[in-house]
Formats: sequence, C-alpha cells, structure tokens
Amino acid sequence: MRLIAYSTPRVLLHWIFALVIIWATVSGFGNAMLDLPDALSDGINFINVSLTAVLIPLFALRIYFALAHPVAHAPDEGNQVLVKAGHLGLYVMTALVLGTGVLMMERPINVFALMLIPQPLTEPLLTSFFNTVHKACCVVLALLVAGHVAAVAVHHRCGHPLLQRMSLRLS
Repeated sequence: MRLIAYSTPRVLLHWIFALVIIWATVSGFGNAMLDLPDALSDGINFINVSLTAVLIPLFALRIYFALAHPVAHAPDEGNQVLVKAGHLGLYVMTALVLGTGVLMMERPINVFALMLIPQPLTEPLLTSFFNTVHKACCVVLALLVAGHVAAVAVHHRCGHPLLQRMSLRLS
C-alpha cells in the first residue's frame, strides 16, 4: 500500500486535539462520576475549561488545514464513505462539544488566568439546556473517538500503517 502522509500542521493539530479530548473526556467523566474533593474538582474544571477554550481557535485552523491540505486516499484503503463519515462525525461532534461547553458556562470563562471571556448567556434555563446537550455530545464524542482508535488498530493489524501517516517527519 502506498503511504500518503498528512501535512505537518494537520499532524500537529490532530495530536493536540487527541490529547486534549482524551484528557478532557477522562477527567471530565471522572469528575462527574466520582466524589472528588472540591479543590481537585475545581482544578480539573479550570484546566478543562482553559484547554478547551484554547481549542476553539485551533479548531478553525484544523478545518482550514483539512480543506487546504486534503490527502488523496489509496484505492485499497477500505470503505471511503465510512472513513469520511467517521471523520465528519468527529469534526461535527467536536464543534458541538466546544460550542455547548461555552454556552453552558454560568460564569466568565477563565483561560489559564491569562484572559477572562465574558459569560455568553446569563439565562439559567439556557445554560442548563446547553449543559445537558454538552453532556450528551461528550458521550457521543467519546464513542466516536473509541471507534476511531479501534478502526486504526484494526487497520494496523491488517497491515495498513495508518499511524505512520499521522506521525511527524523531522528529517
């Protein structure tokens, strides 16, 4: 199979998003399901809000590079409709998680104590609605990420080196 690599910006953005989404998912669900001390819970919330606020402008860059640097797929790469639908689902759900995360905020958004973004909505009914939507979208995103990782593992096991396409070439 011919290996077609992604551009360096696409690779960097992919791994930044992968790390932040995995961290925010694990720590967010853990924070919601476990009875953590308030200081730890608040710290996790602060980090998650800050990290995901930084992802919003990076998401626009990610969309730009996905459109500006498309990758031709090898003909033997499998069902392209399924691949494209899976990636589209990841992009759409990431956008929904980021957007609802902002709209559910019941206080100004503190980004690493460097910037304070005003709370976009003040109506409790709306922030509660977006909180509920955010939680549902987080579950769907977690399932899509798990499916994405599983698909990469299956392809790797079948001899298709997809992970090599998402690695940086520093030479």
